[in-house]
Amino acid sequence: MQSSEQVSKRRILYVEDHLEAYSLVDILLNKYFELIQADSPEQAYEKLNSEKIDLILLDIALKEKFDGLKFLTEIKANAAFNHLPILVLTAYALHGEKELFINEGADDYVAKPFSKMELIDKINKLIK
Repeated sequence: MQSSEQVSKRRILYVEDHLEAYSLVDILLNKYFELIQADSPEQAYEKLNSEKIDLILLDIALKEKFDGLKFLTEIKANAAFNHLPILVLTAYALHGEKELFINEGADDYVAKPFSKMELIDKINKLIK
């Protein structure tokens, strides 16, 4: 029988192409969640196809062929993954951008800089 400490953590796929940003969020969240990194949309699809994921944490400003917003709309249009909650974590904090991300399918939004508790609270609301 497993103790409560041995229960597996909820798994978050963090699509982020800057290692420093990934490392910071991993330090903040690793006590509560298992963070899995994908540094490109292609790698994110590989992880989604091979691992159990409970939530996608998505940076919008990716440097790959397409940005995070395009990845967001593709995931929400994909029947295999559109059930997964997506939390956008981004430095884009101009008026109207939160509404844009929500309209494109994001379940919630956190602007950088953020507090640890704000991020944890939003994740917990999405993966009840």
